[in-house]
Amino acid sequence: MDILKFISVLLLLFFFSCKRITYTKKEDSFYGIHLKEWNSSICPKKVIYERYQKKSNFFKKIKTDSNFEVRDCDSLYKPSNQRVFIPSVKFTGQIDYDIRLVIDDSIEYKITSIDNKIDTVFYGGHPGDLTIMNNIRSLVVNGYKLDNSNTPLNIFIPTNLGKVIKKDKNKY
Repeated sequence: MDILKFISVLLLLFFFSCKRITYTKKEDSFYGIHLKEWNSSICPKKVIYERYQKKSNFFKKIKTDSNFEVRDCDSLYKPSNQRVFIPSVKFTGQIDYDIRLVIDDSIEYKITSIDNKIDTVFYGGHPGDLTIMNNIRSLVVNGYKLDNSNTPLNIFIPTNLGKVIKKDKNKY
């Protein structure tokens, strides 16, 4: 009988402590662009995000945006060894275009073959808090295919994949 009471109490505690699953729908295409392995004390000042018609070989420009907040430049974030670019204006829905990302008019990233779709993922908060939004599984950056499935709500790019388009001996 004591075992039955114990199991009953455990079940009641479990039932009342369980949090319901919550879903939050977001229209964002991504939260931010992370350049990993930055290896420089320089904090970028200018970010240009150009959208091109898919498979146009970067000849048919759709739109240009340059309103990004640059984060992780403080010494506090030095161990993460990255720079994070957060768009000030939301990009919404699935990414159905190619991207040319230019940092300080010096480094270029041509991003193509973006495999993305609207999906449900856990993103911070409590277990059971799920987000429904665009998820980027993989992409090709300057000819290199990247698996982005571990960080599907952001775009993660190794800095060394960038193509130097203007050499400034004081930078990078």
